[in-house]
Amino acid sequence: MKDNSKLIDIGVSFIVSVLSYLMVGPVIYALLLPYIKGDLMTYASLFIPSVFTLIVLILIKRKRFFEDFVLLINKKFSSSLFLIFTLSSFVILSIASLLEGATLNTAPAKAKIISLLVSLLFIPIQITIEEYIFRVLPLRVLDNDSLGKKSWCILISIASGILFTLPHLFNKEIWVEGGEWAVLHYFLWGALVMAGAIVTKGFEFPLSMHLSNNLVVSIVANYKGSSLPSISFFILENETSSPKAILTFLLLFAFELLVFCAYKRRRHSES
Repeated sequence: MKDNSKLIDIGVSFIVSVLSYLMVGPVIYALLLPYIKGDLMTYASLFIPSVFTLIVLILIKRKRFFEDFVLLINKKFSSSLFLIFTLSSFVILSIASLLEGATLNTAPAKAKIISLLVSLLFIPIQITIEEYIFRVLPLRVLDNDSLGKKSWCILISIASGILFTLPHLFNKEIWVEGGEWAVLHYFLWGALVMAGAIVTKGFEFPLSMHLSNNLVVSIVANYKGSSLPSISFFILENETSSPKAILTFLLLFAFELLVFCAYKRRRHSES
């Protein structure tokens, strides 16, 4: 475990993040909602808590906020590895969505393009805040020695899965028929991407997986009743997760770890 001063800093950062993202931000959104008109503005307004939380954290922590993402086990953030993970998972998830039976969205092309721009602008902010709360801060509780212990790694991965699932219980897809698969999907997603961060010794893996997943949902193929009501280019009939979607994620998770191993071997041989 880290020393008390660092644990206090992590604890304060966690409390501030949760209060800003899950309480104050949504209150601001609710107060502004009556003045927001149109589907696209309504979609963009969903990111108010994310933007608000990012501003609060930067004002409070300044450059230490960004350092929290890059100092795990004294390893710098690898932009090339992040790009490889993001592009490969985006392509795979896009193909999987289309194969699942996504049909062309009949919404106007202009609306789709504006929705795409909104997604590209705000989803990186959203996933940065969520990863900071659910992966970065919990993992930074452990020091290098603890990260080398399997028991601690399993415990922190399970904790991340639970933390990630709890706020998503308010999503629409949880409360439709078959919603229990969505609960399992969220838990496995949170736990395994945390495990991926530990295995890869960095936050490139969870950030890229989260970013590619949300971009595919918001831009490529959203589904009816989504809690992220973007105007995607294609649309899926399914309103929740399924065993097939969970299996797709597990296969993607395994594939990305193989990509990491290949990347690591190549970098080692080059050095």
